[in-house]
Amino acid sequence: MPVERGLLIAEIRGFNRFYTGLVGLLDETLMHSGHGLAEARVLFELDRRSGVPVAGMSGVTSFLAKAFCLDVGTAASEIALALRLDPAYVTRILRKLAAAGMTEMRVDGKGRGRRLSLTARGHAALAGLQAATDRDLARLTAGLADDEACELSDALSASHGCSAVARERLPRARFSRCGKPGLPGRSAASADRTRQCGRRS
Repeated sequence: MPVERGLLIAEIRGFNRFYTGLVGLLDETLMHSGHGLAEARVLFELDRRSGVPVAGMSGVTSFLAKAFCLDVGTAASEIALALRLDPAYVTRILRKLAAAGMTEMRVDGKGRGRRLSLTARGHAALAGLQAATDRDLARLTAGLADDEACELSDALSASHGCSAVARERLPRARFSRCGKPGLPGRSAASADRTRQCGRRS
């Protein structure tokens, strides 16, 4: 049965308003941590990827770049692409995290380059955010019966899968290192979600 698209849009917007208020995403900082949602996502991406490669520099250029946290352009572009954020905005976040001692440059395991990685302080900040989020969601869902929890889980999976399909069918501009849009693309993970939603339909 066809869905009235205006009603669908209103339902999505209504859910967005409900959910962002429910979990506190409109607060200036996430979980009273001093970090906004975008900063928390950047921390998560650095942890999930075990660091992000950075462009090689040498001599005085390298020294100045490290001193002022400027050698993060490649890492910012990669994270910005994954999160669909402006690379310049991600660069500012990375510089802030570096100034707070939460990131550092490390030689990769093969000795072929450097990676921007979380420090012990960065890992601790991320762990604190994740633990606080888990506690809040555990409290939120504690009153659900098992069948209700299962229903919620199924609904979230279906919503995630079908939203991924809709997102993949949009024209997507990749940011190149110079900040110009490039060619559209898709990740293996999003392709898997697309196939899962297709099987449900």
